[in-house]
Amino acid sequence: MAMRKFHTAQAVTPRSGLEPERQRDRALIGGSLELRRAHGQSTGVSGQFVLDPVFFPEHEDRLRAFCDPADPRPLVVEIGFQMGRFATDYCLLNPGTRFVGFEVRKSYCEEANARFEKFGVQNALLALVDAREMLPRVLQPGTLDALFVFFPDPWWKKRHMKKRMISPEFAADAARWLRPGGHLLLKTDVPDYATWAEAELRREPAFEVERLADPGAGLPPTLRERRCALRNQPTYAVIARRREDPK
Repeated sequence: MAMRKFHTAQAVTPRSGLEPERQRDRALIGGSLELRRAHGQSTGVSGQFVLDPVFFPEHEDRLRAFCDPADPRPLVVEIGFQMGRFATDYCLLNPGTRFVGFEVRKSYCEEANARFEKFGVQNALLALVDAREMLPRVLQPGTLDALFVFFPDPWWKKRHMKKRMISPEFAADAARWLRPGGHLLLKTDVPDYATWAEAELRREPAFEVERLADPGAGLPPTLRERRCALRNQPTYAVIARRREDPK
């Protein structure tokens, strides 16, 4: 991995006349919600904690109700929870917090659901959907306490850069979702990605951005962090705090 080239230039020159919304849709994993609902079908994912809001509107309604700002409990979102090991530990350590996890792989959703059931998690939901597509539909602005993006795919190829989670558009969305004083926390084991993402987040004026000296950020370790530790491979953490008074 260390030998692979990390691209920082623009991946694709926008086509003349291509609508901004279509440009955004090309970055989504699985495609836009409207296209998937019109032409796709449910994967059949199931579990006590798992929702399929793409194909079941009632699941989207349940997710929206769980995120209701009238609920006084803090609200935390993790994008890309994989098999849910961090999510399980975090939920058990923070039973008074509402936790919502997003993944785009059915097997990871079902693995995390089984882990939640095994360890008795009570304060979480999992959604099989690209978070960038669903969060604007279920979150009220200024209601999210923390947003975790741990070890996202670097999307190494230049033509795939548009799929990277961290982008100016995502930073602006995150700033809108987070309450003043809330934060976005990124972790990665790719040093160039950490540097690139930090620069992208600094472009958002609503954020105060810092590279953390403690890459664990005082949280339970993810599976990826455990594996990196075994290989003596460093990890990196960047935090973007929502300003109380955005400039």
